[in-house]
Amino acid sequence: MHSAAEAAELGREVRRLHEEKVLEASFAFIGGGSAYVLNADTTKQLAVLIRSNPLFSSQHHEIIPVADAADFLEGLAEHLTANN
Repeated sequence: MHSAAEAAELGREVRRLHEEKVLEASFAFIGGGSAYVLNADTTKQLAVLIRSNPLFSSQHHEIIPVADAADFLEGLAEHLTANN
């Protein structure tokens, strides 16, 4: 359980990351837990963002890489054309 001050600080940090465009989306599950969509250019940057989360030790983390669908499909088409 977090104090009111801790919860407020976490809320400010989430807003700051949204403003800096590091955080695309953030969701709190009413029953407990959360989900975030982060922008990270490198694996190291992603690891720092996740591990610097004050709730890191009390959360389970699953990382699912995603990409812009149009960019992905265009890149796939280029790859398939070059390898056929």
